[in-house]
Amino acid sequence: MIRNGEARETLKISGIVVTLAREQELDNDEEVRARFFEKLDAKMDETGPGKDLVGLLEQLQQKEFVMGLVTFVRKTRLTKRLDTWKLGNYFRCAITPEQVAEFKPSPQPYLKAIEEFHLKPRECFVVGDEPVDMLGGKRAGTKTVGLPQGFYSREELEEAGAESIITSLNELPSILFK
Repeated sequence: MIRNGEARETLKISGIVVTLAREQELDNDEEVRARFFEKLDAKMDETGPGKDLVGLLEQLQQKEFVMGLVTFVRKTRLTKRLDTWKLGNYFRCAITPEQVAEFKPSPQPYLKAIEEFHLKPRECFVVGDEPVDMLGGKRAGTKTVGLPQGFYSREELEEAGAESIITSLNELPSILFK
C-alpha cells in the first residue's frame, strides 16, 4: 500500500490493545482504551521528554525555527502532555485529527500548519516516524525527514517519500541548518 501511495491508515496502538483484550474476552473497548491511555500517560509523565529533546527544541527556537505538531494524539491529551512537560511554548501550532476533515496521510493537516506559519511548503520540513508522515508531507509539498524509531523501518519511510533519514533527533540540525 505504501509503494502504491494507497496507505490510508497508520498502526494505532490502542487498537492493538483492544484486540488483545478481546482475545482475553474483555469486550468493553472504550474502557480498555481509556485504561490503556491512563497508564500510558502516567508512564510518560514519569519519564518526561528527555534532555536531548528539550535541548534540541531550545536550539531550534534560538535559531528562530517555527515549529508545530501534526499528531494523532487528541487535543485534550496533547495539551495535557505539553503542559506537563512544559513544551507548549516551543510550538506555534498543534494540529490534531479533530481540527481537519482529513488526516494523515492527507496533506490537509500539514497545509493547515503551514498556513498558520505563513510559509511556503518547500520552506518546511515534516519529521516523522511513520509512512503516513512522509506521504502527507510530500503531498503538501514539504521536505521530509524520516526517523525510524517506531514500528517502521528506514526502507518503509524511504518508500513513502523520506528525502532524508536520521537515526536520532540529534542529527536533525545537520539537515535543517544546511
